[in-house]
Amino acid sequence: MKMMKTMNVGLFVAGLFLSSFSMAAPLGSQGAVIAPDKLAMAERSTLTRAIAAERVAKPAAFETLVRLRDDLPTLDANKRGRAVPVSAILKGMGSDALFPMLNEIAFDARGRDGLSDSAWKSWRVGLVEAVGFLRDGRSAPVLTAILDGAETDYDLVRAAAGAYGKLGTDAAAQKLVMMARQKDAKQLAVLAGMGHCRRSLAATELAAMLLAQPNEPMAKVIAHSLGDIGSAWAWKTPIVKASGEENAVRTAAAKALVASYLRYDGEVRSTIGKAVLMVDHADTLSLIDAQKRSVRPDQQVILDELAARFKKSPLH
Repeated sequence: MKMMKTMNVGLFVAGLFLSSFSMAAPLGSQGAVIAPDKLAMAERSTLTRAIAAERVAKPAAFETLVRLRDDLPTLDANKRGRAVPVSAILKGMGSDALFPMLNEIAFDARGRDGLSDSAWKSWRVGLVEAVGFLRDGRSAPVLTAILDGAETDYDLVRAAAGAYGKLGTDAAAQKLVMMARQKDAKQLAVLAGMGHCRRSLAATELAAMLLAQPNEPMAKVIAHSLGDIGSAWAWKTPIVKASGEENAVRTAAAKALVASYLRYDGEVRSTIGKAVLMVDHADTLSLIDAQKRSVRPDQQVILDELAARFKKSPLH
């Protein structure tokens, strides 16, 4: 009898151990973008439990994601542009898609079985972009793991930087600024996504980098991000406006863009001009007038043309 009790206790303890082990990602499992072991143990456990609970509470969202993955080869074959608009499709699923997408990104993906290069890339990038649309802080560990990992694909790193930046936290701004300063294979992609981090720290960094007159490819990316970060339309949304940093962000963007307009020509100047219109800062015409005082007559004409475009902009 005593031996039976001992055995039962042992089996109970073993059962608890196996149950807790099963909550972790299976050995060798792999997400579409990262493996579970790229997450810190505590974060991995928290997400695994949350995903398991959501799978029980809202199975339809997981089933919808599976069906979309099944349809991807057909969608890719019939696409009209360069890529399947995965993120737009997933965005339509709403907030219920968060944990199915995090599961697919970092825990339990089928892999690229049956997918072309373009379809696989569309799937991976689209998942990350769609997570960013939700602006849910529970995605932060997965997004930072992508940014910290070995992945250097431009579109994927850009999507991760943009998604993380949309969280709008101090941590997100600080990390993106740090990564933007690193001259490595990820730098340009981080700069491209950084425009979605509408915080003063990020705007000040982007402005300083453009004013330092980087090479044309980098200047074009930074100018586009300054247009994003200071976008007049974006700052009308309550979730963005909540930071209270609108004036600092948009002023930094407008000043850097106007000051850099004559420093480049061609595509870069065109990108800067479009960004000036996107920011639509109230002081833009004054900034242009200030620039005109210290340039040649032919350059004054170019600035006058920018001012004329600004006055005709439908944004104001």
